[in-house]
Amino acid sequence: MKFVAYMSFQTQMMTQKDVEDFLLYIREKNSRLGITGILLLIQGKFIQYIEGPSTKIDKLYKTIEKDKRHKDMMLLDTGSINEQQFKDWSMAYHEVSEKQVKDIMKDKSLDLKKIFIPKEKDNHPALEVLYNFVNTLTK
Repeated sequence: MKFVAYMSFQTQMMTQKDVEDFLLYIREKNSRLGITGILLLIQGKFIQYIEGPSTKIDKLYKTIEKDKRHKDMMLLDTGSINEQQFKDWSMAYHEVSEKQVKDIMKDKSLDLKKIFIPKEKDNHPALEVLYNFVNTLTK
């Protein structure tokens, strides 16, 4: 089993209908493939975490890299897992507001203008937002 977390920028703003159609498609596909995860949309940027069988995650990641709905994809984290953390989420989705990011980060200072600037993936602030957001959902 493997997980991948990445972020990218939308090439054009998606309407609510676009998002709903996209989620319906990927949830059905992920369910068939045994892939689970979460997709966050923050100010036109995607942060996604996917997990599942290693070969299927590798293939899906290559497909995602070619998707024209986003650009400037940056791998944030990847690794092996013993079991899926989000067995019930074929693809959870949430549009995160600036206020929610600040609430998630609590007392830590986080410059939202700098969060999406490419840098070393270790300890990237986008990962911190993703993992802290997931923690708020699973409590």
